[in-house]
Amino acid sequence: KCPYSGICGGCSWAGRSLEEQNQAKLAEVRALFPEARFVYSPNDRVRDRADLVWEDGRLGLYKLTERTVLDIAECAMMTPQLEEFFKLYRTVKPPIAKGSVRLRVSPAGERGVWLDFANQDVKTLFEEKEYLRWLSSVAFVEIGQRRKKLIWKDRQPKLTDPELKAWFETAEGLPLYGPVGGFSQAGFKANQALTGAVLELARESGLKNWVELFCGNGNFTKALAQQGFTLEAVEMDELALEGLKKDLPPQVTVSRADVYLKTKSLPSLEGRGLLVDPPRAGLRESLALISAERPPAIVYVSCFTDTFLADVEKLGYTRTKLLGVNQFPHSPHAEW
Repeated sequence: KCPYSGICGGCSWAGRSLEEQNQAKLAEVRALFPEARFVYSPNDRVRDRADLVWEDGRLGLYKLTERTVLDIAECAMMTPQLEEFFKLYRTVKPPIAKGSVRLRVSPAGERGVWLDFANQDVKTLFEEKEYLRWLSSVAFVEIGQRRKKLIWKDRQPKLTDPELKAWFETAEGLPLYGPVGGFSQAGFKANQALTGAVLELARESGLKNWVELFCGNGNFTKALAQQGFTLEAVEMDELALEGLKKDLPPQVTVSRADVYLKTKSLPSLEGRGLLVDPPRAGLRESLALISAERPPAIVYVSCFTDTFLADVEKLGYTRTKLLGVNQFPHSPHAEW
């Protein structure tokens, strides 16, 4: 029931029934996992985080058939709390031609904005001041690729070090700390299903000691630790690791390493389960290490079906179960 159905590129499968969409997604994986099934598949209101584009006074997403921004006034994929913030945010337009913006609403209801604008446009905003002054009155503001925090000093806008806040949460309502512009799953409810699926598979393995690669700021790490698992977690991103270390459970150890380029520095996998949640590129160079050390069980989380299935085949393990979390309805994507 979206007025932009068939136009907005954010929901390229709009118009197809949810059941038809689910069957199409399952068809992609059933050659390797005949019993694959979805454990979560809503029709709307799944997002507590939105990535949008300003372009020539329009705020929205790219159109389905052309590379121009569709100006949207509402979005059925946003939770009511996020949509309310979105409608407020679009009432004042920044004095720029084009730029990306992320909007968030935290579990506690705090509003956050990350402005990813060109340096010249940021300079324009700092000179103009009024837009940033208004935005600071309605939300916590971050600017730029380094996620700098906007503050005011002597009535002038300034950028200072990032401030990591509880913008997201994992299982049992445990807070996850990071910048507004940091990675997280799309929404709180979908993430509960996702962490629940990972916990289910970890329990079924019978293993209590795990290595986690690409751990981010601890979405699965803290969920597993809360259930009594011991983990050695590895991540490259410094801000993500800084967030993970806040409220770190005692049975978790953390190390910073490039999973792709420095595989020799990764923890030993002998006798321990392996949990991975890689980027769209998949395991890449780390796949050889995993294949050589042969951990007794692997839980592989992926939002990109092609590389996921290719990696699974190369690993050569007995495939026991595949659970799907359809946190991207009305698009060809799902979390497996």
